[in-house]
Amino acid sequence: MMKKIQLVMVVILAAGILSGCTNYVKEYDKNTLVVKKNGSLVEISVEDFKDSSVKAEDLTAYIEEQIDTYNSEYGKKMIKNKAIETEDMSKVKLVLYYKDMESYNGFNLLECTLSDFSDVKESELKGTFISAEGKEIKADDMENTEKAKVLIFPAAADVVVKGEILYHNNEVSVKDGVAVTSGEEDAIIIYK
Repeated sequence: MMKKIQLVMVVILAAGILSGCTNYVKEYDKNTLVVKKNGSLVEISVEDFKDSSVKAEDLTAYIEEQIDTYNSEYGKKMIKNKAIETEDMSKVKLVLYYKDMESYNGFNLLECTLSDFSDVKESELKGTFISAEGKEIKADDMENTEKAKVLIFPAAADVVVKGEILYHNNEVSVKDGVAVTSGEEDAIIIYK
């Protein structure tokens, strides 16, 4: 509920800033998290606000306060509004930039992790995984993991990583380079 309220407020706040500053609005039609090579993240949120009775001024004030409060507490420009598309209020698209996973987690009240494969505890990689070739494999049998990253994501969304997905658990399905997470259990994506 809090995330949706925050999203509504960000949507209204950013309504005036869309001026072609990103292709993310055009590229994605579902809730998507893009994990960039430098560890920064771009979140594309797609929501239906057609029947919303919330006033624009109230939402604008609230979201400005939330982003300003977060950025003043944790550092300047940890979160930025990148774009918004509000032509069709039944399909509002909002693009937010996060400096790192910590700012994404803090603002969205989530517990995602993004780590080097070498820093992940064996206990975090439990169960079976599916290789890029579609074969089931245990974590102990994974190859080519030096310099790989591990994303552990507890929510349902499309996830795009800048790199090749090597392995993923059963909470993830991959099609055309997009990892779709179930949101039922932690999705684990190992990529390079």
